Amino acid sequence: MIRLRPWKKEDFKELLEWFSDEESFSKWSAGKFEWPLTMEQLLDYYERFEKEERGWILAALDDDGRLAGHLLMRKADYEKNSIHFGFIVVSPGMRGTGAGKAMVKQALAQQSGGGLPPMSLEESVETTKVYSVAGLLGE
Repeated sequence: MIRLRPWKKEDFKELLEWFSDEESFSKWSAGKFEWPLTMEQLLDYYERFEKEERGWILAALDDDGRLAGHLLMRKADYEKNSIHFGFIVVSPGMRGTGAGKAMVKQALAQQSGGGLPPMSLEESVETTKVYSVAGLLGE
């Protein structure tokens, strides 16, 4: 089972170890961060979203409370009941276990009270698979 909580600055130390090569990093970062990823870049990112009223950085935890993933929810529009997802990544040890799907579903359930709101999906090869498995993309 995946549980979500607000991201903590201390979590970035572990996230820095999740990208072993520039190609996988580039797919995740969508050009918003520079390779190699540094703590300074991550702290700047954290500071921006710490003040954001319509965006949250979330940590996914596994059954033992270990960090299993990272997820950004942003551009929340309460009138349209929509939200954007970004920077979804699962820890190397949790990849292929369904953790990405569980993260997205849990985030949606928390945000929308259990329903699936309309949303803008920022797609890459990796996130398209997560969105598809979570039932968020059409056939």
